[in-house]
Amino acid sequence: MHEDIRTTPVKRRAVVAGALGIAAAGGSGLLSGCSSGEAAAGAAPDSLSAPPTTLGQKRTGIIYPPGYVGPVARERRAIVTEPATFTVVVPQSLTVGDWEKNEFTRWMEQQTGIRIQWRQVAGKGNDAETMTKVNAMIAAGDVPDAFLGITFTRSQLYLYGAQNLFVDLNPYLDKYAPNLHQAMKDYPEARKLMVAPDKGIYSFPDINDCYHCRASNGRAILNTDWLRKVGLDMPTTTDEFREVLTAFKKADLAGGGKTIPFGGYKDQPLDTYFMNAFLYNPGEPWLVVDDGKVGVTYVKDEWREGLKYLHDLYADGLLAKDIFTANEDQIKRYGDNPSGPILGGARVYYWGTLMTLDLVDPNARWRQYQTMEPLKGPGGVQIAPWDYLDVGLEVSTLVVTRKCRRPDLLVRWADYQMDLEVVLRSYAGPDIRWSAKGDKGINGKQSVYGFDSWNTDATKGKTWDQYGVMYRSGDFRLAERVNPKKPTFESPLYEQTRDQLFPFKQPMEQQFPPVTLEADQAAQDAEIGLNLKGEVTSSMAKFVTGKLDPADDGQWNDYKNRINKIGLQPYLEIQQAAYETYQG
Repeated sequence: MHEDIRTTPVKRRAVVAGALGIAAAGGSGLLSGCSSGEAAAGAAPDSLSAPPTTLGQKRTGIIYPPGYVGPVARERRAIVTEPATFTVVVPQSLTVGDWEKNEFTRWMEQQTGIRIQWRQVAGKGNDAETMTKVNAMIAAGDVPDAFLGITFTRSQLYLYGAQNLFVDLNPYLDKYAPNLHQAMKDYPEARKLMVAPDKGIYSFPDINDCYHCRASNGRAILNTDWLRKVGLDMPTTTDEFREVLTAFKKADLAGGGKTIPFGGYKDQPLDTYFMNAFLYNPGEPWLVVDDGKVGVTYVKDEWREGLKYLHDLYADGLLAKDIFTANEDQIKRYGDNPSGPILGGARVYYWGTLMTLDLVDPNARWRQYQTMEPLKGPGGVQIAPWDYLDVGLEVSTLVVTRKCRRPDLLVRWADYQMDLEVVLRSYAGPDIRWSAKGDKGINGKQSVYGFDSWNTDATKGKTWDQYGVMYRSGDFRLAERVNPKKPTFESPLYEQTRDQLFPFKQPMEQQFPPVTLEADQAAQDAEIGLNLKGEVTSSMAKFVTGKLDPADDGQWNDYKNRINKIGLQPYLEIQQAAYETYQG
């Protein structure tokens, strides 16, 4: 149990910071040395005195499909006439290389007049190594003008914003971010996702509407060549699925007893596909909303029925023995088995998770595996968990600190990056080729652009490796030109998501949104949430593999009692309060 931290503001700040995985600055640090009044007097008047930024005219010669919604290429001007320099902390990246010498860095400086002094920290921007270094930097008061590509959580942004370290960008976005304003018109939910509980906006976001990503958490694939060999159709119900796996095992299509009817690995949980034949289940942290009430899936009777189904599949040898312990390397060894396919199907993100993708051979192994529809359970439930909110917006792409004397220029610099040509150069490189009339995109409509080369080797040192600010709408992503002579996985991934998963998505109002926690909620949430995750995942593995029996009332009730003792009720109260704040 934690002490009541609501009555001790100084201790609360320290406790909450620890719970969020961040460090609170000490008495000599920046956090305690700058009040709101001081910051406003020092930075706001000068940085808000420039005239508003307006959108330039659309560039000619670029074809957009009818109804296109997304970034467009416009006439652009330099942001400053006299060079301006800012210090920005970024993650290290093998693709970016030296940020100072990077080709896109030099191009941005030439185009905008803004020069960046880069400070690189080890890590990927969203991992523990990166955040440990960033937190230490902040605690020591060694703060840059901004962070780019460092993934602060919403609660971290709010905490640091409330402590006056991160700048509330509201007035700057209103005046100097016309591209972002257009994007927020295109995506009306974006602003709600950006705003903290105190109505502040403490970061410049990145919009990336990845269509297939919205369904990938609940994707499973099946070997259609094997289906043909056993004379069965793609299953659509839980009973038909069992029949298919039984036929795979009996026929031993891999030979020598090597056949694995269905596999997976620990980082792609089974529940996000199979439980949706029994109830809507989005996966960790398993929160759902029903008529405005926040609950969890893993204590419901329908969850228990799903466990019974998986338990029986495992007992019959239809699931891989290591399905809860294998890592991605292991599942790829199965997928790339040199003597031929040994997996009838798998719960994976997409084909590249399962095997090496041969994009040249039209008969490559990965093309045998097709996305399954969600299975219909005995009660008629058939849901593809669809992520309406989380995949579309990265809230913390650019974070401006109170050290920055001209936040307006960094906001204009970030907004500049949302132009169509700049987006393409930022994440794909300079080898852009605008499409001709009649060129087809991933979705079969008129394409807008394509690339002569786009892979890690070809673009090393030429892009910002998706760490920059970008606006990638759904239409933008699907408007990439398809070369019929060199097909990739993008078109079939889009088509199978559209045809097999999209029609079965849950109503948007059932999805628990990405909320921001108040300071006094965060410590409890972090501790209880971690313990609940451990209990749910370990118990699911035990129920499925037979160490526990989901049909045994005593064992099922013991499991629910463990969940309740961890603190399910206070955990749900925290989520309910955060949800109601989000809803406004």
